[in-house]
Amino acid sequence: MALEGNELLLFQMVKNQLGENISMKEVRATVSGVAAILKLDQHSVDVVLDEFRTILPPVPSSDFYPRLFVDWGDMPRVGVQCRPEFTLICPGYASKPDIRVTIDRELDHDASDCYVRAKTEDIGLWSFHVPFRMTSQGLDCRPGYYLLEVQIAFREVPSCIPRFFRVGIRLHAPSVPDSKGGVLEIDGDGQSIVNIQGCDLRQFAKVVLKAGQDGVINLASAQGSSLDMPSSCPEKATTTYEYKLKIDYQKQERVPKLFFSRRPCAHLDAAGFYFEDGRRAMIFARPKITLGRSRDNDVVIRFLPRSEENDRHSGNISRTHLLAELTPNGVEIQDESRSGVEVNYSVVRGRHVISSIFVGEAVHIDLGVTGTVPKKFEMEMSLFGPDRTEHSDELEYWDDLVCEIAGGKLARIARMALETGINAIRYDRLTSLRDEESYVQLFREVLVGGSPAKCGVLLKESGSHPLARLVHIDRMFWMESLPGSLDITIDGEVLPARSIAPLVPGMEVQFGHERLRFDRALQFYLD
Repeated sequence: MALEGNELLLFQMVKNQLGENISMKEVRATVSGVAAILKLDQHSVDVVLDEFRTILPPVPSSDFYPRLFVDWGDMPRVGVQCRPEFTLICPGYASKPDIRVTIDRELDHDASDCYVRAKTEDIGLWSFHVPFRMTSQGLDCRPGYYLLEVQIAFREVPSCIPRFFRVGIRLHAPSVPDSKGGVLEIDGDGQSIVNIQGCDLRQFAKVVLKAGQDGVINLASAQGSSLDMPSSCPEKATTTYEYKLKIDYQKQERVPKLFFSRRPCAHLDAAGFYFEDGRRAMIFARPKITLGRSRDNDVVIRFLPRSEENDRHSGNISRTHLLAELTPNGVEIQDESRSGVEVNYSVVRGRHVISSIFVGEAVHIDLGVTGTVPKKFEMEMSLFGPDRTEHSDELEYWDDLVCEIAGGKLARIARMALETGINAIRYDRLTSLRDEESYVQLFREVLVGGSPAKCGVLLKESGSHPLARLVHIDRMFWMESLPGSLDITIDGEVLPARSIAPLVPGMEVQFGHERLRFDRALQFYLD
């Protein structure tokens, strides 16, 4: 049935808002919300939902999901070495799975190697081993329950198919009497009669019966004795089990969606955010920037506003005064001037490295510190680092996932930033233009929000929670919206949470009631 009128308007509004990578769950929630705004009845909602069902790919059933089997060999016992074989059956997923196994910290294992290298046995069939010991610091572990957590992720899958799965495996280490059974030892003399008729000897790990020459031992009907065993040995107990994988919805909801822009792409490594109230934030996606009086620098440092006195003070700043570069050890400050540089009130002797221990703190910088300079130019550096609660391999995976969705790749500097622990730096002028202009050196990512300690690009109305993050992929700036209480729009279109959009010069971006323009970098002094 062809849509008309308000129903067609509702369909187009929802389709444009959600883009192409959408699920029926998202469609249902968005259609209901927009219909309430347009004051449409439930019949119109049902008609639009039926139209979406005809264009969306079918959602696979749970039978399509991967299956995990574990062959324990011998069941784990206190004090033994375990090397279970895991088998992952996933014919519906073409890519190699990323597997992480976390073993209970009370058990001895190599905690630094939680990422497993799986090998393929056939199309859609993968296997891997996970070694650990049922000991704690070399001694037998305590009886009880221990946990193994398996996390599996797939790359390059359609949006309608889950890519994150997890399962927790509980291991039971029984107490010594239950697992070893103890020892039954009876030592009789030559006249003794030992009667264990009908006793269950299987509860003991070892049975020792001794009698003298005339002693009598009665084992009739004793379970577990040789008299009780069948002629053929029983088969070995089954030690292969299936553990049902569950969708990891917490991670699944973090997967960004691509937001399509009607503007042509633009490649640039320096840009700016221009706020309606006159503030500016310059972004430089470069591993190395220079600061100085000359217009050839990335950041032009001069005393403002222009006056005879300020121009005289500006003359004491060198044409290129300092250079800031990310290195494997941290941010290296190089003094290129004739009047000196101080970092945290200590004079820089050629070079000075600011390590990641300063992440979350402010580093004070003075330009022009010799006795012949009457007035220093003061600045402040704020360092931002990755989330310390997440493993670096996990963060690298999410970086790769965003690049996969955007169809590009991060620069090598992003990998170094992750290893160094410094994502970005914000430079604030303290001498002049303190609240009007700031400069951000982006290595891996920079957050946008109201917290000066967390966000490189500062907003006034967003509170302490970051609203978005900026990344630089294939020489293009991209913005990912984060879950928050304020709406984000680009050129008037709502950017849904966890969506990633390319930024193009001239775009109008709005965070709640705070409006700004994204454009090429242009500082106050260069206007």
